[in-house]
Amino acid sequence: MTAGWVVVLLGKINSFNASPSVSLSLPRKGHIMIRLLSIATTAVLAGSLLVGGYGKAANAAESGPIKIGAAVSDTGKFAIEGLSTKRGYEMWVDEVNARGGINVAGTKRKVQVIYYDDQSEPETAIKLIQRLISEDKVDFLFGPYSSGLTIATSAIAAKYKKIMFAGAAAANSVFDHKNQYVFSPLSLTSSYTTSGLEALKAKGVKTIAVMHSDDAPMTDIKKATVQQAEAMGLKVVSIQTVPADATDITGAMRQMQAQHPDVFVEAGTTLMGLLATRTMRDIGWAPTYVLMIQAPTEVTFVKQLGAATAQGIMAPTQWVPTANLKDEYFGTAKDYFNAYVKKYGSNPSYLPAGASAAGLSLQMAIEKAGSVDTEKVRQALIDMKVNTFYGPIAYTGLGDPSGLAGANVHRKMLTIQLDENGNQVVVAPLDIAEAPIRPLKAWNAR
Repeated sequence: MTAGWVVVLLGKINSFNASPSVSLSLPRKGHIMIRLLSIATTAVLAGSLLVGGYGKAANAAESGPIKIGAAVSDTGKFAIEGLSTKRGYEMWVDEVNARGGINVAGTKRKVQVIYYDDQSEPETAIKLIQRLISEDKVDFLFGPYSSGLTIATSAIAAKYKKIMFAGAAAANSVFDHKNQYVFSPLSLTSSYTTSGLEALKAKGVKTIAVMHSDDAPMTDIKKATVQQAEAMGLKVVSIQTVPADATDITGAMRQMQAQHPDVFVEAGTTLMGLLATRTMRDIGWAPTYVLMIQAPTEVTFVKQLGAATAQGIMAPTQWVPTANLKDEYFGTAKDYFNAYVKKYGSNPSYLPAGASAAGLSLQMAIEKAGSVDTEKVRQALIDMKVNTFYGPIAYTGLGDPSGLAGANVHRKMLTIQLDENGNQVVVAPLDIAEAPIRPLKAWNAR
């Protein structure tokens, strides 16, 4: 029975208690007794109705779906990575709902995700996160692709004390703003090129050139790459900055070509990696080694360029399906890979795996907390130390020696190189490499 019916009934009962016919038909003593009994009856009836009505509402809220909001790029410069990220979230949702939902203190609750297209624009992403919190009343948030968009939107999440999982953002700057409500299972951008540079140093390279887009994560990667290269004794002969949405980078590429670096490092989106590869081919520049931050890990890269053109290009990666990783939810890394291929008909990059790991982290934290209360779940995340199909996850809290909060700081990056068939082969770190690094072939030898 609703609260509205309670009000109507109370009005009728009170009207009856105040009725002159009842009061005048009895002696005064009896009148007082009837009034007292009527008041008591009213209170009991009202209490039972209210408790029953609100109890049903509370039970519905406690057993209904857990609502998660996500602003992810369907369009714009991050559309390729946005699709991979969204698919990773969907992989987790399908898995957890197929099991009946998240176990919250003995009650299985399914997951509902509300998606919006942020159009790869910070202003749009901010408005959508505001809408998800204020209008859609979500319980938790999944972040967009890119650290720049995540930094912008996580500030809104923190304002409303909503946990946001940065399922596709890894820049150190995401976590050094003392935001207590943003978490990511990914390795940090500061370590992206470490294993690749170490392996190339062992190959005898002496010089590198770096080109990066002018957005937050890629600027962070450039800075870390330059620092690490110099610390290893490598000479940085050229640094080029280009707009994130550039369509012609010939000038920047020619300036680097003129310096004859042993290694060309490109830090940008998949679209930027495609553009850089085509530009290298057009101007006839084939550096001995090429290390690209994102593009070679995406199936789109090989599909658009062809395996012959993509062959030999290297990339850091958060995850590979050959790693000896597993958990009780997704099984092994290979199991996850196979499930993704069955669902989407293509091989996953590391982006879907990272997004699924974000969802898995939320699931395990809720189950550990036995609640969807933000602060209880947040504490469960800080206390978390688990091994998953994605690798080990342990989030830092405020006051961590790293100076970062919500980051998975101890997770290491791998480096892959594309073979003649377009397959990703692990080449670094050297102690777990599947094959040695091979020099890039001249374009006319492909």
